[in-house]
Order: sequence, then structure tokens, then C-alpha cells
Amino acid sequence: MLKILLAFPRPLVPADTGGKIRSLQIFSRLAKRAEVHAISLANPDTDAAGMAEMHRMFASYTPVTWKESVKYSGQFYRELLANQFSPLPYFIAKCCMPEFIGALKSQTETGKFDLLFCDFLQTAAPALNLPMRPRVVFEHNVEYLLRKRQWQTETAPLKKMIFSSEWKKTLKIETRICQSFDHVIAVSDEDRRMFEKDLGAKEVSTIPTGVDGEYFQPLPVPQVAGRLAFVGSMDWYPNEDGVIWFIREVYPRIRAAVPGASFEVIGRNPPAPVKAAAAAEQGITLTGRVDDVRPHLAEAEVVVVPLRVGGGTRIKIPEAMAMAKAVISTTIGAEGLPFRDAHELRLADEPEAFARAVSELLLDSGRRNAIETAARERVLRDHDWQSVVDKVEATLAAVKEKAATGTLAPASDYATAARES
Repeated sequence: MLKILLAFPRPLVPADTGGKIRSLQIFSRLAKRAEVHAISLANPDTDAAGMAEMHRMFASYTPVTWKESVKYSGQFYRELLANQFSPLPYFIAKCCMPEFIGALKSQTETGKFDLLFCDFLQTAAPALNLPMRPRVVFEHNVEYLLRKRQWQTETAPLKKMIFSSEWKKTLKIETRICQSFDHVIAVSDEDRRMFEKDLGAKEVSTIPTGVDGEYFQPLPVPQVAGRLAFVGSMDWYPNEDGVIWFIREVYPRIRAAVPGASFEVIGRNPPAPVKAAAAAEQGITLTGRVDDVRPHLAEAEVVVVPLRVGGGTRIKIPEAMAMAKAVISTTIGAEGLPFRDAHELRLADEPEAFARAVSELLLDSGRRNAIETAARERVLRDHDWQSVVDKVEATLAAVKEKAATGTLAPASDYATAARES
């Protein structure tokens, strides 16, 4: 049985972001097949329930006390501006606490683990200078590309300056991590090719995005005629940007073609710019955090994914498909997913084309039902979480075997990359 030291940024419960959903689905299943000892940052005041669940789920769990500044607060902005003088991007620098590095070091020095498995770049960076091998990083996104796209779409001068700095810093640290870790796990073949070509990773494997088809299934809830829905954490910039773009550029065109259309934005912490955009149009509801997205999705006739910035794969798409919902997405929104335009979903990038695609499906139930049926059949057949975990487990076992047989990359390569960090 594999003995794994697993590091992730925060307790996986509540699973209120796409990344946490993916991690929870994989690691909770992996913990039933392997001996997993977990470690993460945690706020005892707000993460008590999640910490208790982590203790239950894993063979052991080590929380490192951490109180993150509230996003968009004065303290958050002060930290962000001060971090412009750091060589690390903000999202990584705030996780590179001496206490977290020390806890990782203490765990790795026990010598009882077959490998170190870091979830997200944030937990790989604190491990860069640790001598433990082998080690694997699970990259849910090509992080530098995500931030570069933010920089490319941003128009506010100060934000654009910060995004410019962030993506360039991220490129440097992500390159070093990809070259010094023994294996990188990507969530799409597009990401895998970028890790290999752009970041110099030598060993990369791809795992697909899964879905729990028993949990996400059609519900006996009447649809609301003309209802559109978006699901996603609204305190994540790509979702904020995409929803504002949709409300301002696409939604009025849809309302002109389908006057009774409405739009529900389902996700935690909608920021002020989203609230202002929603208030300027009729028929828009911001739910904030909900305990269960399924009843909201069930009422929708069409699910929209209007992202202009992103990376990795959006778990919201296969979840909506499993509920037999027609999805319309931008190309970036559906990037990395193997679904076909006009078969399992619709793709559109320009406001007029996006609005036309939505309006057509709202007005043509036969075409909408055909996409719904094809989408659900595809995700149930090809995107089961058990098969995803099979591949993760096989990948980790192969890395362990390479370490045992001495076929990992030379230690000097790793040491050089670590010193350069």
C-alpha cells in the first residue's frame, strides 16, 4: 500500500470551489486505497468543521494555523501592494509561511512516506528546498497562463500592472517547480503540452475531469421558462470577469430575442462590480453561497460558462451535463474538455454569437433536448471519478517504482532548480 504525504492549501470541506471539489473527490477515494497523511493551512475559527472532516478522512491530518486576509479588504490590498517587491507571486507568497515549511520538513524527515504529493502550486513552492524525493505536483491550472490572461483582459491601469507582475513571477516559480519535481499531473492534454513545452517538465501525465453521476442527475423540478444559470465562486477573478461581461454584453441581446429570459448567478461572495452590473439589468438574481447547487441548476433551461480568462478545466461543465443541462460556453470556458460543439454543448466567443446560441436553445426545445441527452450520456460513460482515481493511483505507483529502481532524474538537477528558487 502506498504511503503518501499529501499537502493541500486549505481543508477540502466545504468543497465550494472547482479545485476543492476535484481534490475532495480524488483524495477521499485515494485515502481508501492508500495510507494518506495530510497537511494543510487552516483557520481554526472558520475551518473547524473542515478540519474535523480531514481528521476523519485521512490516516492523519496536520493543520498549520493560518488566518488569511479577507479578499478585497484593506489588509488584503496592503499585502498585495507590499508583495510587489517579493520575487514570489502573491497567491504563493502568502502560503510560504515558515510554520508550513517547518511542518512539511518535519513530516518528510520521518522517512515513512513513499512520496510527497502537493496539490496546487501553492503547496509545492514551500517544498522546493526540501530534499525529499520522489515528489509529485497536481496542477489544476497552468497558473502563469491563467494570470497572463487576466493581465491581457484587464483595463484598469493599477490592476493591469499587478497582473503583469504576477504572471511573470508565476512563470518563474512554476517553471522551477515543474523542472525540480519528479512528476506533474495535469487536468488536460492542452495543459500537459504547455507544462512540457513552456515550462520544461519532463514527466507529465493527464487525468480527466470527473463527475459524480449519482449525485448530479436530473431532478423532478419544473424548469423556469427562459432561465439561465451560472455556477462558480464569485470571489474568483475569472468568474467575476466572465459574469460581468455576460451581463453587459450578452444578456441584453438575449432579452431582446427572448423577453422573458432571466439569469441566476449561483456562487459565494459576489463582489461589488458584479452586484452593480446585475442591478442595472432586469431578471438577474445573485444567490450568494448555497448549500446545494442542484435545485438551482434543475430550474435552468440553459447553463452558461462565459469565461474569458481561465486555465485547467471547469468542473462546472460536466456537473451541469450530468444533470442533463444544455451548456453554452466560450472556448476558454470549455478548454481542455473533450466535448464537441453542437453535439454535447455549444461554443461561442463573441457577444452576438453567444447570445444567438443561447436564444436558439431557449426557443427550440427539440435542439436543446438533443444536446442535453448527448451530454449526460457522454459524461456518465467517460467521466466517472473512480476511473480518474485509478489513473492517479497508477501514476503515483509508477513514480514510487522509478524511485525504487533509481530511474528518477539525477538529484543534481533537482538540487540546482531548488537552489535557484
